Amino acid sequence: MQRRNFIKRTAVLSAAAFISPRIFATANSYNTKKEIFKGFIVSDSHFGWAHKMQPTIKEQAEAVKNILNKFADLDIFLDTGDAHHNDHHNNANPHKARKDWVDIIQGGCGQLPFYYVIGNHELRSNEDDDPEMRSNIMGSNTCRPYYSFDMQGIHFISFPQLIRATYITEEAWDWLDLDLAINKDKTIVMLSHNNIIGTTRGNENGYRGVMDSDKMVDIFKKNKNIIAWMHGHNHNFEVINRDDMLFVSNGRIGGFDPSRGKYGIGGVYFEITKEMLTVKCYSAEKDMFLDSFDVSLSQTLDVKTTFDNKADFAYSYGVGGAVNGERIPAYHHHVGENTKSELFLTGCENAVINDDHAMTKYTERKAYHGLDKILFAAKVNHGNAGFEYANPGIRLKANDNWWTTLTMPSDNYDKYSYYRCPLGQKYKASIDLDVKGIKGTQRLWFRLHIYDLNGRKLRIVQSDQIILGDGRQQFDCLLDVPNLPEFDTIYSNPESDNLVNIAVEASFTGMNTDVDIIYLKLEQEHTSLNTVDAGVIIDTKSYQTFGVLAKGDIKKIDLEKPLETRSVNQISTSGNKRVTYLVCHSNMKWQVRNATVTYLDNHIKIGKIRNHISDKLEIIISPLQKNIGPYLHRVRYAENIKLVPYQSKNRSIKATIENVFQNAEVDFYSTKKPKVVAGVTSWIYKDNIVTAKISKPTTVLVKF
Repeated sequence: MQRRNFIKRTAVLSAAAFISPRIFATANSYNTKKEIFKGFIVSDSHFGWAHKMQPTIKEQAEAVKNILNKFADLDIFLDTGDAHHNDHHNNANPHKARKDWVDIIQGGCGQLPFYYVIGNHELRSNEDDDPEMRSNIMGSNTCRPYYSFDMQGIHFISFPQLIRATYITEEAWDWLDLDLAINKDKTIVMLSHNNIIGTTRGNENGYRGVMDSDKMVDIFKKNKNIIAWMHGHNHNFEVINRDDMLFVSNGRIGGFDPSRGKYGIGGVYFEITKEMLTVKCYSAEKDMFLDSFDVSLSQTLDVKTTFDNKADFAYSYGVGGAVNGERIPAYHHHVGENTKSELFLTGCENAVINDDHAMTKYTERKAYHGLDKILFAAKVNHGNAGFEYANPGIRLKANDNWWTTLTMPSDNYDKYSYYRCPLGQKYKASIDLDVKGIKGTQRLWFRLHIYDLNGRKLRIVQSDQIILGDGRQQFDCLLDVPNLPEFDTIYSNPESDNLVNIAVEASFTGMNTDVDIIYLKLEQEHTSLNTVDAGVIIDTKSYQTFGVLAKGDIKKIDLEKPLETRSVNQISTSGNKRVTYLVCHSNMKWQVRNATVTYLDNHIKIGKIRNHISDKLEIIISPLQKNIGPYLHRVRYAENIKLVPYQSKNRSIKATIENVFQNAEVDFYSTKKPKVVAGVTSWIYKDNIVTAKISKPTTVLVKF
């Protein structure tokens, strides 16, 4: 892709040059002659934060309304994280903060498709369940928090920081490499929560600025089709040009205010054409573009893009470095009658499951409670006093305590999400260490801690005692993880949503002298360093390759369709027993939020509600393609729906609703008032929306 020179557009370009006024009800109806892709990004709602800087819920709802009125012909609405604050659990209703976000942000963006990048506050919130799964449910994400989608020829990648605020996991890096290789000919916009160090402001060690920013910059240099990194977290509005890219801090729609009232709450409006990317920071509170304060807050990058308003929508998901036998649920939120589904596989360079096994990623952060010594992917039970950073590795300090433990990952929040590993497998734990001084009384045990996604400890698997000598030494141990059929997990019951995580621990006693840890590794028992015979079993159907599959070598397999509303992907591979995979569904027509969906026998099957956070119990359907006629848009207090979309031949929509919780409502979008709405207790037509009430399972027939 060839780039032209960067051009800074100032406030001379008025809002009228960017916005075609239409009433909100026609948003996303898609003008087939439209040659501009338009989107809006909000970030850092921080619902539940009890602070004078936090806007009221009413103010945040009004801001979203103002955005939708101002930008009436958007194609997409995005959120780059920190949907709620950590202290939301202090509310009388423990779900209130998340409920407000679901209702006002995720559900408040009208007919628009909506996509969400998880922030650090969601991932590190002190709850008793898996924060990644919870956040995926909030945002209707299919598999892992990293994913991608194509819209009107532009490839968007959700790429959050996981485990810690600024840390990118090895699985995410592996999956990104595969996604970029597959989409090397498309223009790419990356959506994240943290900034890249050296671009927009924000570099508080351990909390702001991506830990491996240099690695990310190298990826930008190798992939010139990436034109933007757009992020949240810092709350400031900022647009920076560097290396023929725009780096954009998406401002705030909540949370602390670095502008001290100057900018108010809002977000970032952007446009993509075949010739350029334009970004304009907007205050919804003040109803103004912010370039009147600072001309740098509206900028245009002249660049050839792959924008095509006739291009199909596609959605991609998967897992980096998945391990043999692992079962991974995929909750489908996109559907189309003529979809194409493909599986992409690539190998992994080694068998190591746990991140940063040599503990090279370390920082110190001055927090409100004092100094934090941060090992991003590990924890020493004695905290700051228990270790020193040895670069690489760490030095465990001599002490009089009974136990000293090194756990990878941490046994706090991480136990709910890492590392996803199957039961019924053999795992090898290994350590390289150096006992300092004379031979002491140190003893070592390896332990595997097995949790479910609710943080419940299912089992501890422990090695025999190992007596340490003095000096440099290495130990490894093969540990059997049982199947544990007494627990309801995805391994005892494929229909269960209860996943399993395994942490590795080195536990020491008799620490009368320092011990250097060079690495601590967790691997499945394996036969080679390469991925061999990589495959994925999807809902009992096996898709297998044969022979060695090196990292970077990509195998593509066409998938049979359709997939059910929820599918289970089981990894089947030998060698180092790890593989990275990506599933891409293209030619999708609808996004369905809060419930799962598939296409069966000439109808759309909408399953059970997945998101029970909001009191509305609302299912939202948004069109993903142009030239969409009347359609079912929202359903409240009902699920399990057989939907026959609008048929031009008989000018009707039919929805058979099998499960009604209470007096339910069904919304249909149409620019024309229908002639007949049958199977309902009552209905009204207002602002291009037909709202029908139903009191029991029924078939709703709408004729135009």
